[in-house]
Amino acid sequence: MKMKVDEAIDPHFKERRSVRNSVETKTQLRQQNLYNVEVTIRDVSTAGFMAECVEPVQIGSYVALEVPGLGPIRAQVRWQLAGRMGGMFLDPISLDKCKWEAVRAEEPA
Repeated sequence: MKMKVDEAIDPHFKERRSVRNSVETKTQLRQQNLYNVEVTIRDVSTAGFMAECVEPVQIGSYVALEVPGLGPIRAQVRWQLAGRMGGMFLDPISLDKCKWEAVRAEEPA
């Protein structure tokens, strides 16, 4: 059996399979029913999101992200680095029902 390099390093490694869509919009992130934090969503997929956040959010914590068209979506914070964070939705979402507008990628120079 041939193993991928990443599997040899970490047997729990999962390759991302969801297509990411660039967005640029502000929304609210609720931390474990405590308080809301404003975040700027930078990309979203059916499985998760990446956002900029001034307030630190603990890695591993459960949050609810307000998604226009869907309401609050439960997620788990998976990483945070230099004002950015990534979250994994507990249940995949339908991007067709999401009312965020995609941002056009800049043309390479």
